[in-house]
Amino acid sequence: GSDEHLIGSFLASDAINHGINLKHDPSMEYLYYLAQVGLAVSPLSNNALFLYFLKNPFDGFFRRGLNVSLSTDDPLMFHQTREPLIEEYSIAAK
Repeated sequence: GSDEHLIGSFLASDAINHGINLKHDPSMEYLYYLAQVGLAVSPLSNNALFLYFLKNPFDGFFRRGLNVSLSTDDPLMFHQTREPLIEEYSIAAK
């Protein structure tokens, strides 16, 4: 979301879905890191809606110590198998 969404989420949430725009705001990313606000990232969903999966920030977030996890977002829309989380891990490994 926008900077306003990221700020509001930081102030009011323990965790958010996606959060991929944090990569554009290092100071906000650092605040999320310090507070360990959870980020549930879905590379396949993001690929279909926002961002090519090879440019997904999951790996960078993980390496920098953010509280990030892989998730499935609308598995009936974005996944091809009965194991959508395995699909997300497969994409994240690339």
